[in-house]
Amino acid sequence: MAWAAVERCGGQVRTHRGGVYGLDFTAVLLMAEAMGASTGLLAEILPMVEPIIVSAYREGGENAD
Repeated sequence: MAWAAVERCGGQVRTHRGGVYGLDFTAVLLMAEAMGASTGLLAEILPMVEPIIVSAYREGGENAD
């Protein structure tokens, strides 16, 4: 379930004029809790997957030009 929450968290991002700079951990953890996922496990792995998701957004933005 924690991985399913990670797969769905791609839209729960923090943005600024420069684009996506991080995940909204509060929103992701609330979504995970609603899904019945282990929020403790998710809190452990979010910092590891956050740079990957942010990087994917940045690469997508560059390819859109």
